Amino acid sequence: MDTFVEQLVVRKNTSKHIIKLIVYILLIFLAPAFMVLLGYIWNAYFFIVAICAFLFGVYGSYYLVTGLYVEYEYAITNSNITIDKISAKRSRKRIISVDIKKFNTLRKLKDSDISGKSYKKVFEASVTPNGDDVYAAEMHLDKFGGDCLLLFSPDQKTIDAMKPFLRTNIKAELFKSKLKKDDKK
Repeated sequence: MDTFVEQLVVRKNTSKHIIKLIVYILLIFLAPAFMVLLGYIWNAYFFIVAICAFLFGVYGSYYLVTGLYVEYEYAITNSNITIDKISAKRSRKRIISVDIKKFNTLRKLKDSDISGKSYKKVFEASVTPNGDDVYAAEMHLDKFGGDCLLLFSPDQKTIDAMKPFLRTNIKAELFKSKLKKDDKK
């Protein structure tokens, strides 16, 4: 029997995202202001250019603000996990598609020791950068020339769909951490 599970998670915007957005919007509206200044100093032609730049700036600001809404879609089909990034419900980009059997480790981010390691590629597809529900999956991918790290936020249904395809040591580790969590209750 085939396994198919889909999960959609929405990224929470951090202060880093908001600051980046504010800087971009300021830069967008500084260009028309500069054109108006040149219109006073130099030529009235710059007023027309400033009006056009302002209108493009309004559209650009709308595009940037709506672009802050990011969703990640996790799709598990048998032993393959595919993660897509959906920006503002208008564009979809494949982040990674990998066989779950290639995972070397799969732990909660707070339990994993990844601080001293270097990775060729880090795939971020989690709700928050370092929340309690973020999992870290380490794997070796020849496509990227070495060890890679996947940060994502699967729910229990998604983890259960992945379990039959995980290595035995990873299953034992996940089960052990779940037992500890149940004992605390």
